[in-house]
Amino acid sequence: MAPTAILYSEKMREYDLGHVLTGERYERFMDLFREKLGGNPDFEIVEPDYATEADLRLVHTQEYIRRVERCQSRDPHDTPLSPGVVRAAKLLAGAGKLAGELVHSGAYSKAVVIGGGVQHAGKDYEKGFGIFSDVGICAENLMQNYGLERILILDADAHAGDGIYSIFAHDPRVLFISIHQDPRTLYPGPGYRDPMGEGRGEGYSVNIPLLPGTSDLAYESILDGIFRPMAAEFCPQVILMVDGSDTHFIDRITCMGLTLKGIYMIADRVREVADKVCEGRVVAFAGSGYDPKGILFPRGWLASICGLTGTKVDLEEPYPLPPGHRRDYAVPQTEEVLEALKGKLRPYWKCFA
Repeated sequence: MAPTAILYSEKMREYDLGHVLTGERYERFMDLFREKLGGNPDFEIVEPDYATEADLRLVHTQEYIRRVERCQSRDPHDTPLSPGVVRAAKLLAGAGKLAGELVHSGAYSKAVVIGGGVQHAGKDYEKGFGIFSDVGICAENLMQNYGLERILILDADAHAGDGIYSIFAHDPRVLFISIHQDPRTLYPGPGYRDPMGEGRGEGYSVNIPLLPGTSDLAYESILDGIFRPMAAEFCPQVILMVDGSDTHFIDRITCMGLTLKGIYMIADRVREVADKVCEGRVVAFAGSGYDPKGILFPRGWLASICGLTGTKVDLEEPYPLPPGHRRDYAVPQTEEVLEALKGKLRPYWKCFA
């Protein structure tokens, strides 16, 4: 079986925004990765190159690229710009592009962009810690330069992927499924209300808002009830997955209830589905999770990578479960959300007829 590429460079540490997203997170993960999987021949570390302007323009406007290069941020609180941050943003964008190419070529069965998964940036704006859309550039490169016609993006980050949605809202070649904490209770806020796509892309955007505290078993029902049948009908040529380590119960800026086993389970479901519909081809972006002690997110990223590859790993929780935590929390409410969603999707998807 082809190995899994881990796209990483020490230069990524320049992506330091001076708040909850800091540069040492990359090194902390790699220290854990080398400890747990460093001798495993199924993984290879691949150093990416910086995205070129042509790469960036697959998604972003030239005017926006120029403004970013001048470090003129319009989202300075969440996304301050500096020369180092801009360089690192180009490096993550280049990693996203390369990851897609490595998987498409067959040289690797899967590829993981360490620190990637820009959700909120759009074609001409930075937002919510994100500058250049590594996910969007990966998908557009595969469609424009390699002829792919069906790409499924599963966004499991706790925040709704409003930027990814804005990029592909009109494109029926991209099926975008976002599972997230209800935006009425979390960034990007109540203005993002479960859109379904626009024009020819109507019905190809699926937003699943969840109660704060939603835990492992509810996510299982989502993946089995929505993601699995839609993937089987859409039959993507590759799956892109945005990691959801910030759905862990200890995350400092979200309010979800997943355990490390739950994070592993999400990626494991993606692996199972990919094996059936697209010969196992997955590009993953592991970059979420905000823990002031730097203990959670390396383990979350590792759990996601191991689930994606079927690798066994010790998933002992670094923090005790909070009082009253239940793996089945919010299952009935989630089932109600899914039934309503299936009704909305029925006109577009035979699997819900």
